[in-house]
Amino acid sequence: MDNTAAAQEPITLASSHFWRRFAASAVDVIIFQAAILITVHYISTVFSLDFRFPRWTSMECTEKVPDQLAKRVDTGWPLKPNEFRTNQICEVRQLGFGKQRYLQVAVQIEPWDYVTPAQVLTMPVDADNNPVTKTLPAYAGLISGIGNIGLIVLAFACFSANGRRTFGKAVFFLRVQSIDRKDLNLGSALKREILKFGPNLLFSATIFASSLFPIYPTQDFDALLAMFHDGYIPSDKGTTGLYVIWTIAAMVWWLFPFIVWRGQAFYDRVCACDVVSA
Repeated sequence: MDNTAAAQEPITLASSHFWRRFAASAVDVIIFQAAILITVHYISTVFSLDFRFPRWTSMECTEKVPDQLAKRVDTGWPLKPNEFRTNQICEVRQLGFGKQRYLQVAVQIEPWDYVTPAQVLTMPVDADNNPVTKTLPAYAGLISGIGNIGLIVLAFACFSANGRRTFGKAVFFLRVQSIDRKDLNLGSALKREILKFGPNLLFSATIFASSLFPIYPTQDFDALLAMFHDGYIPSDKGTTGLYVIWTIAAMVWWLFPFIVWRGQAFYDRVCACDVVSA
């Protein structure tokens, strides 16, 4: 047998195994994430806490803006004839971080032409309703992001250890084992899942790092009002860049090795594991 010729043959992943594994992971993530969000929503509702999960917040807003602050906004950002403004004070209670208050100013044209974007200025305010122009590191977002990933990692690990299977892998007849076809213990399964969700952890850390920089080009509140009056609209390039970083990390960490190594990703090789048909 010509071993050299065999070694030069391209390695490809069987499509059935690829899609079975992809579908199983999708089912598991949906189930685990739904369980987490339902639990968090219930706790947030009962205790009026905001855990910073997307679409599951307990932020409460009121249009009762103090007169002094409202006049300051009117003076610094006078409206044009076809514009109308909404001023709100929003409060968020975060577990371990107390209560944070925000001034939210939104200006739109009337009638709305479906093309011109609304101008929205969001600024933290202190207990005396004075705008806080310094940056506020997103510690709560970092903790909730890592906490969410941690719970998913723990769920995957518990359902993959000691011969067990997750819901998705059971449906699609797959099982995680070591390369010598032995069941994983909890420690090995936990290590594998932490490495698997590395791009998600990187994404949370990147979002936190971006919060350390000023959102607006100036920290002078009155100067910022004048900029918005002149048509300034905050750019979303930073948010787009974060998703680009996450997409690249996901492609490098998950998809590329998954295709090249017959379904064995980086974290599988590090942990000497493989996903096999059950």
